[in-house]
Amino acid sequence: MAWVKAHAVPRMNFYRRNKEREPPEDDISLLEKYLDVSSYLVPQPSDEPSSANVLWHPDLHLDNIFVDPDTSQITRIVDWQSACVAPLFYQAGVPKMCRHPGLVREGWVVPERPADFESLSEDEQKRIDDDLESETMHKYYEAQVYKRAPRYWSVLQQPAIPILRKPVWIVSGVWENRDLFFLRDALMDIVAQWVELFPKTPCPIAFSNEETELHSKEEKNINGVGQMLLMFREQGVLPVDGMVVPEDYEVAPANERKFKDIFIGLAKDEEEKELFKNLWPYQESGRA
Repeated sequence: MAWVKAHAVPRMNFYRRNKEREPPEDDISLLEKYLDVSSYLVPQPSDEPSSANVLWHPDLHLDNIFVDPDTSQITRIVDWQSACVAPLFYQAGVPKMCRHPGLVREGWVVPERPADFESLSEDEQKRIDDDLESETMHKYYEAQVYKRAPRYWSVLQQPAIPILRKPVWIVSGVWENRDLFFLRDALMDIVAQWVELFPKTPCPIAFSNEETELHSKEEKNINGVGQMLLMFREQGVLPVDGMVVPEDYEVAPANERKFKDIFIGLAKDEEEKELFKNLWPYQESGRA
């Protein structure tokens, strides 16, 4: 908060306002709300598994895990710069490489194809099989945690924990990282579910109607752009992070310009067209 007060200056946030600058005071207000609720964003003293400190690698994916092709044994894990020792409350979760992005069925069930699978198109069958493979991997990971790490499993089974710890993940450097929307969204989630989380305690924070309306507008813009970019990425025309391999570089800028024009062309008037220009996330740069 002291850094923001001393150094932050108003800036544009085109997801929220097209012409009016976002003031540092918005960040200060969110940080004050965070402080007011922070004593509830910790493991309960009686919950020993959640309070247990463990070493955690937060970026486990297949590029960071080396496996001996002859023995199928893991030989090393790399990319430890973000690893830390902290309570399971703040760390327990299914790694990205095993996490199913959709709904995961409850209980110890093996996902199966639908009864009419053979009558579906080839594309639909592939989509279902890919989805089943992803969900099966997620369920297998949970089964192994249940079998091998009961303390970790007990934390995974508490649905309130991901809601409570999310602001803690975001709050550090929230102004510099342009994460005000995500911190606000996380705090609003807590306010919305407060009665279920802490039924005997009044909620110490609240959001005004104006804050809620502005946040909803920002959310609409973020989701709209996100859905459009997801469509482009699924078609294989734009990479998720904007980076491409050298042999694809000549094609990538042409694709970027083409789909930027399509995106801006969806605007219903000149004001929205200017907004879409500012929201487009890709910028062409040189070769690495």
